[in-house]
Amino acid sequence: MANSSGFHLVVIWHCRLLNEKVMGVSNMYAKALNRCDKILRQLILAFVLVCVPLTGAAAQVLEEIIVTARKRGESLQEVPLSITAFSQGELERGAYQNLQDIAVATTGMHFDNTLAGVRPGRLYSVIRFRGIEGSEFSTLQTAALFIDGVYALQGAQTVSLLDLERVEVIKGPQSATFGRTSFAGAVNYITTTPSLNEFSGKLSTDFATYGQNDNAVSVEGPIGDKVALRVGARMYNKGDMYFSSDGGELGEQRSESIYATLYAEPNENLSIKARAYYQEDDDGAAATAFFLGRLNDSCTGTSRPGLDNDGNPTTLTPTGFVCGQVPNPGQIGAPRVDQNTQLFPGILARQGNPNYLFTDLINNKVAGFEDAPVPDDFGIQRELMRLSLVADYTFPNGMGLAATFSYNENDAAALSDFDSHPNEVWFMNNPQTGEDIGVDLRISSSDDSRIRWLAGFNYYEQEFLTSGSGGILAHTCGIDNFFPNADGTFNCDTPLTFELGQDGGDFVDVWGFYASASYDLTDQFTIDIEGRYQKDKRSDGFSPDTRTFENFLPRVSLSYQAAEDINLYFTGSRGVIPGVLNANIAVCDEIEFLVPFTDPRTGQPSTSSHCAQYREALGDNFFEATPNQYLDAFEIGMKSRWLDGRVIMNLAAYMQKWKAQPFQTFVTLFLDDTRTSASGNLPNDRIPNDIPTFRQVSTPGTSKYSGLELESSMLVNDNWNVNLNVTYNKNKFTDFLISLTSQQTVLGTSNIKGNRAGRFPKWSGNMSSTYTDHLMGDWSWYARGDVIYQGRAYAGATNLATMDPYFLVHARAGIETDDIRIEFYVKNLFDEDKWRGGVEFTDFSRQPDPFFAFDQLGIILIPQDKRTFGLRANVGF
Repeated sequence: MANSSGFHLVVIWHCRLLNEKVMGVSNMYAKALNRCDKILRQLILAFVLVCVPLTGAAAQVLEEIIVTARKRGESLQEVPLSITAFSQGELERGAYQNLQDIAVATTGMHFDNTLAGVRPGRLYSVIRFRGIEGSEFSTLQTAALFIDGVYALQGAQTVSLLDLERVEVIKGPQSATFGRTSFAGAVNYITTTPSLNEFSGKLSTDFATYGQNDNAVSVEGPIGDKVALRVGARMYNKGDMYFSSDGGELGEQRSESIYATLYAEPNENLSIKARAYYQEDDDGAAATAFFLGRLNDSCTGTSRPGLDNDGNPTTLTPTGFVCGQVPNPGQIGAPRVDQNTQLFPGILARQGNPNYLFTDLINNKVAGFEDAPVPDDFGIQRELMRLSLVADYTFPNGMGLAATFSYNENDAAALSDFDSHPNEVWFMNNPQTGEDIGVDLRISSSDDSRIRWLAGFNYYEQEFLTSGSGGILAHTCGIDNFFPNADGTFNCDTPLTFELGQDGGDFVDVWGFYASASYDLTDQFTIDIEGRYQKDKRSDGFSPDTRTFENFLPRVSLSYQAAEDINLYFTGSRGVIPGVLNANIAVCDEIEFLVPFTDPRTGQPSTSSHCAQYREALGDNFFEATPNQYLDAFEIGMKSRWLDGRVIMNLAAYMQKWKAQPFQTFVTLFLDDTRTSASGNLPNDRIPNDIPTFRQVSTPGTSKYSGLELESSMLVNDNWNVNLNVTYNKNKFTDFLISLTSQQTVLGTSNIKGNRAGRFPKWSGNMSSTYTDHLMGDWSWYARGDVIYQGRAYAGATNLATMDPYFLVHARAGIETDDIRIEFYVKNLFDEDKWRGGVEFTDFSRQPDPFFAFDQLGIILIPQDKRTFGLRANVGF
């Protein structure tokens, strides 16, 4: 009864504490309280009432995890930051395969490796923390993956959790510690160190329905008195769960990787760890559906309050889109998971050009992407290599010296159906190529002193090229067929390719000095001061414009140990990302046309120069480079242990403001008929091309974010462990113009002040429960269940279309000894089929009229993985 009463007091105390925090911070939290009551009471209290009668005097305690989120070893429960950490045992128990699995088990984080950005497939790495929306371009990414503290450019999509000792997910600005691209948070993979004492190995295999398999092997051991080696390999295949109407397979993912880690301890003070990793990815066409707003219009006839383009209150009358729930699979109006997957589509065969995609799209190399692989089918091909060297030296007085060196290559190409629809209209070959090196040197004090300090130097150089607009686009009708005949019909007999070139480059040369100091003011109060001075020189790699940004990145934390197992903290920090170069504006010219063209913005004749066309389209947002981006963040939290270490409950509340947030838009632009660039020779008799093109630019905005996060672990008894996490997030645009012309057309305004960012739900959570017991001899059995909840979310910044909330349930059971584990599992036990995610995207599926139409909006949708049965086995030797 003592345990039962104590547990109830813990829960009641946390609810009261949460209520006080909720009511005391802002009216937003008050509104959240009713929902918080439902989730916390139903998921925590109801579960406690069931499990408390089974609770006995447990001898075990929950594992204490040491993290290196601030580049020194600290207990997870004492770091004044919101961190979710997964030990090697937790990764194994949860059968986590990739970062997407980590994300659903982490509060305040969202990542989907099928639709990380706005384009489907494993091409881009866009990690979202606390509602902060990233971008495909590395210049605009707000969070990053690190491996042993080394930045892994575009690595989040495919790098597996194989060979990891620990995963640390750190929320909030981490710029003071990790520097660039950790603006809103960071994920750090810590790899396993080979044993210097004994030989061992591990073989794991996983086979499941839909042709899925995941097989890996690793061997490690000493190769000398003070040197050890670990080598491993993995073959992963996610089979196709869907089929396109043209007979193609959708959703297949394949990865093959090998790695080697060499570890040496020449003496008791020095350790050196060198690692090499190589991986090849070969994915098929992504499993997506495209929802056509123009054919499922439920907005016309409705109205809602909003703002006009000048910020004045008005009544909006959206049209040509869905207002409310996007139909789920099986419902009336729901789109089919489908897109083009054939290299020889029927329309080109009928035109007598059956090999056009192969000859003019696949084999048409874009300048600057010579190292990118040549795709042989629809999907993604990638080659990546990562090399790193980490050395640590500890002085006799306890001071430490550490050095890290890294080199990475990442080359990829994606052949896809650009309009994401089975209509045979647009096809795209999108290449990427990246290379970077990094150096980090630091010295630190002994951890035993009252003042603990650290100082270091960091250098990073990167060359990354991509083409966000599409690289090379092929249209099955071509320019000459986009004008009506006398009877109003169209011809469609000649395809054409458009080379859009490099427009997403990120050439970086950055160095910085960083330092931190921790001081115990008293036995209970500790203050931490961290900062980084950073000088960031960057260009887009293809224009002559180069900009240098200098910033100071601070973080201050105050910790209070209220009791032996209760730590309270406050943290204030600033994340910084340099402004975005608008290369298209930087190289525009001021020479007017002699022959007028019809301006699509006014419908009137115009002879405006390239620069003038940008000014007319952008107004006050005409920038060669947007201002520096700042994320000012404040967080209060509590980390606590209860019942002799058998219960952990951590609570965090945060408020953030993103200033000068860049958003991408397109400007319709008329070029001269000779297609002469601004950097070349301009003709004297300049004549506009009959068909406009479009150019991507970025302009700044502002948004705010706040929320609550609860993470808890409960060791009910020696056999039963439960984890429960709940996330509440509120965000809004406070000064923002919408990106896509299609969104503006549908909504009736470009001003979305007050709207919520899409794709990140207000409520989400997860719960896992594992029960283990003795079976016979050295064998034990176990059962585990995972419940994942994703709340209702908007499909985009218009806040018109919503995607329904959903629950996913996974179950697994198995037997094990110290060296063998055999497990049967079911993913998506109840075959949940609501859309897993979606994002608004311009509807390019119409053919042939009109050409370059930006006025129609749709939604790229990602289906759930179907119910999957599998068998998994691990053998250690």
